[in-house]
Amino acid sequence: MKKSTLALAIPLAIAGLAVAGAWYTGTRVEQEVNLSLAEANAKMKELAPDSEVSFSLLGIERGLFASTARYQLSLAGEKGQAPRTLVFTDRLEHGPFPLSRLARGQLAPVMAQSHFSLEQTPFAQPLFSAAAGQMPLSGELTIGYDRRQTGELAMAALNFSGKNDVLRLSPTQLSFSISADNTDVQVAGQLAELDLTSADPASGKPVRIELRGMELGARKLEMASGFATGPGTFKAQRVTVQSEGVPTVELRDMLVEESLSKGAKGLDQTVSYRFGKLAVQGQDVGSLTLSLSARDLDEAALKQLSETYNQIALANLKSDNPLDTELTPVQKSELQAQALRLLEGAPKLALDELSLQTAHGAARMSLRVDLRKPNQAAASPEAVASSVLASLKAQLKIDKPLIGDLVALKGGLDGGQPDPVALKQESDAASELFSGLALNSKWARLEGDSLSSSLSYANDQVTFNGQNMSVQQFVAFVLGSAQGLGLQQAE
Repeated sequence: MKKSTLALAIPLAIAGLAVAGAWYTGTRVEQEVNLSLAEANAKMKELAPDSEVSFSLLGIERGLFASTARYQLSLAGEKGQAPRTLVFTDRLEHGPFPLSRLARGQLAPVMAQSHFSLEQTPFAQPLFSAAAGQMPLSGELTIGYDRRQTGELAMAALNFSGKNDVLRLSPTQLSFSISADNTDVQVAGQLAELDLTSADPASGKPVRIELRGMELGARKLEMASGFATGPGTFKAQRVTVQSEGVPTVELRDMLVEESLSKGAKGLDQTVSYRFGKLAVQGQDVGSLTLSLSARDLDEAALKQLSETYNQIALANLKSDNPLDTELTPVQKSELQAQALRLLEGAPKLALDELSLQTAHGAARMSLRVDLRKPNQAAASPEAVASSVLASLKAQLKIDKPLIGDLVALKGGLDGGQPDPVALKQESDAASELFSGLALNSKWARLEGDSLSSSLSYANDQVTFNGQNMSVQQFVAFVLGSAQGLGLQQAE
């Protein structure tokens, strides 16, 4: 065979294979679309059986190299009204080599490349108005031959204005990856700016909330029970809250982390909130940390409890006054029975850390509570509470200089230009006064330049600041201390 003939035959063969692949892929794309919609509806039915949310295919026009599909998302309407719908148009490029991917230098073969966008319908009209002529919601999705899906979702800058509320969002980007069986999900998103102005329900005065530099990320692996393990994060460079007559609060370097994992005795859930800087009316307070955890949660009992709660919540949403709906006796009994089943696994709840770090000191508190199934013989609420509580441990430590920092902060917020020398004397005096009260009342012990307090309970015995006593003795101590400090209300 001549070289020229061979040179011509090779690209023609490749082109022929590409056309054949596109035709074959085109036949699979429609099947894949229907399968994905069916899976989405099944998942929605599993998560919220009474939500009346569904996905459907309105139509598909199949070509050789690309197809056009229209999808509909139906949401329950108001009572007696038709469902509300969102419609999406999707241009599906057939694989194995969609032109848009080749143009970006992405040469790996895929089943299809999706380009979808929201259609302008009556229900979607507010989004189009808020986007001021831009496409409010669009995205791209790559479907692999292994059925893994990766994509990006883009939302335009939006401005909503109501009677008492104004919401502004900068453009939003969200990337995601979903495994073929929908059990492995990864998400990452960015939103540069969010501004919300709303009226305070109590005073009617406007409250303005600003968030800047937001990011979110998660990697979740779904288990057979439906719970998804793995970490999730949310970051914000700055959060500002302003309201008339109230000092402005600013939080910087906000980090929220949560994770669900499978431990030796059940599920373990942790959540933490960290703020690198807290400022009030422009004055630095310090850094804040709040960490919570729940461990040894019985998986089956928690699933049943969460499903029942979700069903009740969805049913309440359909009532005329969802916020004022009370639980029925049957619902209360069902939830109590499932809560008792959860207690059989002896869960452990903890405030792992609540801390404040100021310029000259720190305060830290921790609390751990071990629970158990209550004794069936317990009749009174006090007896039930005592039998549910297996053990408790709490610790508190406050550096004395931190008290002075907080007093100085209050002095700066009172207005005017405080005298630094007088403010220092006032903060030192307040620190000594607080320390004296805590020590004299035996609520705290002095360790170096810090006040510390510890409490533990187990087997009907209390250990408070190193002293062992019965529960009755501890209650008497608390009541006596409250009376001595003038905290007990007159009868």
